[in-house]
Amino acid sequence: MLLKAFSKWWAGSKLQEETAVTQALVRRLENEQAEASQRINSKKEEYARQLIAHQDNRNTELGQYFAFLNSQLESAGAYVANLNNFHNLIMPCIESWMNVDLCKQNIIIINDKIKSIHSTVSLMDAWREELNNQAQRQSRQAWKEFTAQRPLTVTGDFITKTITSIERSAKISNDDFNFELNRLKSHRSELLKSLASLRMQRNTLYEERRSVEALHDANKSALAEEYTLCIASWNILSKRFENFYAYKLTHNTYADRWLRGLNEGGSLPEIIKVIGTATEIINCASEVLSNLNEQYQPYKRRVQAAHDTKHYPASFPNDKAEKRRLAPMLTAAFQDKKELITARAILFTRRDELKGFVEKIKPLHPDSAIESVCEMLSADRDFNAFLAFGFNTKKQKRSHWEKKKAKNGITT
Repeated sequence: MLLKAFSKWWAGSKLQEETAVTQALVRRLENEQAEASQRINSKKEEYARQLIAHQDNRNTELGQYFAFLNSQLESAGAYVANLNNFHNLIMPCIESWMNVDLCKQNIIIINDKIKSIHSTVSLMDAWREELNNQAQRQSRQAWKEFTAQRPLTVTGDFITKTITSIERSAKISNDDFNFELNRLKSHRSELLKSLASLRMQRNTLYEERRSVEALHDANKSALAEEYTLCIASWNILSKRFENFYAYKLTHNTYADRWLRGLNEGGSLPEIIKVIGTATEIINCASEVLSNLNEQYQPYKRRVQAAHDTKHYPASFPNDKAEKRRLAPMLTAAFQDKKELITARAILFTRRDELKGFVEKIKPLHPDSAIESVCEMLSADRDFNAFLAFGFNTKKQKRSHWEKKKAKNGITT
């Protein structure tokens, strides 16, 4: 009975003990669950606050963006009116240029005709002179040959008739020459009349060319003036897009540090320049990281080898100390490079977005209209845009200088 009572007591105490342990464990788990729930709820609240703040910030940015676009649209509307005026002036300028070109071509053709007639008249004059010389030469030669072979020592009816026959033959031959000479003279006279008519036509064309050139100069002047106004307006429009992010923080330490102090607060050209500087800084950070890694890896390998083999050489404490010293430096260098790359990525995003803005308004640049017309007119022959419009686009100027450099053997 005593043993049974002791066993019952011992079992009861153990049960109470286990129950207490279990309850303690349950309470600990409940506390941990409550703490975890509290942490989760805190995180949820924090994330919710961050999301709301992010959304508010994004809404603010979108509002500013749309307000900016609306203001740009108003400016673009005024600019489009100027651009329409510019387009309307292109066709009269092309038409007057075509009239000038046609007049010049006609003058060239008439000049070629005049030169051809002059050449023909000169040839006919030489031919007439040669015929005259030939007629005199043949008459004298025939008479000389006859008198040389038949010296006249006597006279009579037969001799008289023979002389008359000879003179008649000479006259007939001379008449043939004279007929040919008269024919050449008549043809020469007609050519001279044509020459006088062509000169009158040329004088008329000269007058017409002066008139059409004056009109074309006026058209070119009006077009160039409107082109200058459009370029100025487009540059202002483009500058506003390029400066969209000016003086706006990125909330990145490095990026804001690079942009701080810029004259225009971070315009597109400045961002492009800063990206170049950031790339140089990242290259330096990569070199630092690489050097630290080269120093760190031998110590890491020796310490790991000692642990793996359970053989600890005399240099082990120094290797371990150097590994511990270099490890945080390597981690910091890696983290620094990562942050630098992140900062540059932010600048890349801004650059690409600003370039996208500018690309969208490039078709509104007056050069686009001029280059399209030039491409169309140069399909059949060489087209000189400067003669037609009085100015060249940036692309045409660049192409001109590239050809000039290539011709002179200059390489960039």
